[in-house]
Amino acid sequence: MADTSNKAMPLRIALLAQAADAAGLSADILVSLPAIQHIAVDGNFNAALQTAIQAVNQGQLVQLTLQCKPNEPQHRLVMLSGLAAAKNKIHPHAYLAGFAEGSVNSLEIALNQSRRQSADLSHQQTSEILAADQQFLTFFKMVDDIASRTVKTAGNTNHYWFTEPHKARVASLTFNANSDSESSLVLTQATGLQKAQSLLNASRLFFIVAGQNEIDLSVQLEQLKQRLIGFSDNLTANDNATLIALMVENLTQFQTDVSSATSSISLPTIVLQGASVTAVLQEISAISNALPKVIAEKSHYKTPAGSCFSPAPNSKGGVTFVYPGVGTVYPGMFREFHQYFPALFAQLEREGNLKEMLQAEKIYGENPAEMTLGELAIAGVGSSYLLTQLLCEEFAVKPDFALGYSKGEASMWASLGVWKNPHALIELTQTSPIFTTAISGKLTAVREAWQLTDADEITWNSFVVRCDSASIEALLPEFPRAYLAIIQGDTCVLAGCEATCRALLKKLGKRGIAANRVTAMHTTPALSQHSQVSEFYTQPLCDQLPTDIKFISAAGLLPQNQNVPVNIDSQSIANSIADTFCTTLDFTALIRTAREQGARLFVEIGADRQTSTLIDKINRTDNVTTESCTIAANAKGGEDIVTLLKCIAQLITHQIPLSLSPLLQGLEEQVNTLELRSASSANTTPNTTQGEPV
Repeated sequence: MADTSNKAMPLRIALLAQAADAAGLSADILVSLPAIQHIAVDGNFNAALQTAIQAVNQGQLVQLTLQCKPNEPQHRLVMLSGLAAAKNKIHPHAYLAGFAEGSVNSLEIALNQSRRQSADLSHQQTSEILAADQQFLTFFKMVDDIASRTVKTAGNTNHYWFTEPHKARVASLTFNANSDSESSLVLTQATGLQKAQSLLNASRLFFIVAGQNEIDLSVQLEQLKQRLIGFSDNLTANDNATLIALMVENLTQFQTDVSSATSSISLPTIVLQGASVTAVLQEISAISNALPKVIAEKSHYKTPAGSCFSPAPNSKGGVTFVYPGVGTVYPGMFREFHQYFPALFAQLEREGNLKEMLQAEKIYGENPAEMTLGELAIAGVGSSYLLTQLLCEEFAVKPDFALGYSKGEASMWASLGVWKNPHALIELTQTSPIFTTAISGKLTAVREAWQLTDADEITWNSFVVRCDSASIEALLPEFPRAYLAIIQGDTCVLAGCEATCRALLKKLGKRGIAANRVTAMHTTPALSQHSQVSEFYTQPLCDQLPTDIKFISAAGLLPQNQNVPVNIDSQSIANSIADTFCTTLDFTALIRTAREQGARLFVEIGADRQTSTLIDKINRTDNVTTESCTIAANAKGGEDIVTLLKCIAQLITHQIPLSLSPLLQGLEEQVNTLELRSASSANTTPNTTQGEPV
């Protein structure tokens, strides 16, 4: 029985969760450690764990497993002292800090032993009756969740395990609760991160075909078809390994071809995606049939599965990051990204308050509440910041231009290495009267403009209406409390007093779709906040500023600014944001200006794809869809990783320089795992646990 006194020595036992198909500790580490003592959990989990703890305290290296049949794959928990792990530069997934059994106060005793308070717990799990094997698997799963920074909500969905800045994750497990056999464990976060999940696998296939001309492409497609045609959708272990190896070969060859080609050589490139071999074969058949027409018309080919082809892209030098405005974020966005990019999330967490940056309690809460304007603004910038780092740092995509829709301009400056400390704006946005009362909430700026008292009621709304701006502008003098807020392709946004807006729409003979959001941005009353907005966004700049990105502001379209580019200094940037914030946004003119300056490929960097839809409409209206197009990095209602892969595929077919390493690393890891499964001896492959800097 564990020591149940409050004076029990705190435990610091390093834990590594190794799944059935994972490699063991590398041979060079094992040389400096004692021989592994194998302890199996049979009918009594507590007894097995207590034995393991005693062995570790005596300097042993322990492997805790379930009692399984010989050669049966099994999960393993490697246990050793925290000091031994540190000396051998092993990054544990978690630490066992407290363990108590045989008392209905076991959690309190375990917390005391771990020198933790109940307030330190960021996750608690309690179960009434579990068998020994279930207890082990629950223990294993918690260690794995800490290492992967994953937490499960009551709704049975996973998301990133957010914590307050510089606060470690602390979890408790209580088994056989409220009984004399109750036991509790306290686990704390260590420096190890579980390896990233692979973006590609046997049910998420990705191939690239490049050729000099139509004949060459057709030959390459046929060759890939012949290599795939022997696979069935019911893959054996060997088939799976062969298919993964084929993807590695294909992507590696393409990367080699691209790196060896001179900059003047441009190879038309097809990307094929599918959820199975049969699906990819269907994609090959479809693109083969469409190839002559697509090449003749120089059009952009895309399928719902993500396959794509642009035979004559002119996007090099014209990659434009577009940052959406307020209101595009949605519950559960980016829910799985951390499992594929664990190092990126660890970096973002070190930089600032990731929980606040993404407004996690609202975005990932069990019952997502309606968000205020300030919360929407913070989460919008946060989502754009995350996607920018993902594309630029992980895939090495470099934009040539950047612009923002409405408040997306702030996201642009925050995300692209201009503002030194964009995280400082989070708390300011939550408390600033600009966002809480002036142009939202009580609408004090509107009350002042309309000469109303606090007692006077305002029913504010905005409406999306399919209409040209000139028709609306002609009626505005008759309806002084209605404003043309945004011009965007074939629609406009009308905002102001709801009754006045409805009266204007009736006279116009148009129906409007109510947004039901209270914000007076881009209306005349917002002009009274210009100096406050400018002061709010006057931020210190980074020591080294980007020199290869051309920033385009909607403020440059205003008569007083005469299309002069924004100077990259604190005051000019702040004034530019304030100008955009307080006046009508002509997004149509902004996109046309960007195209005139050389923007060709508009990549939306933020939650959902609302801005991409608007740009597509503008391009169609201007009849420039062959030379200019859009890509969304995210889409509500779709699987985040699938949408990201579609984005990467389109960048590839547009021949935009990028790194395929995030795709290849996961595939190569799968090859290693599959080789390990077929190997007759264990512990021949180095452990791939990532270390997180602390």
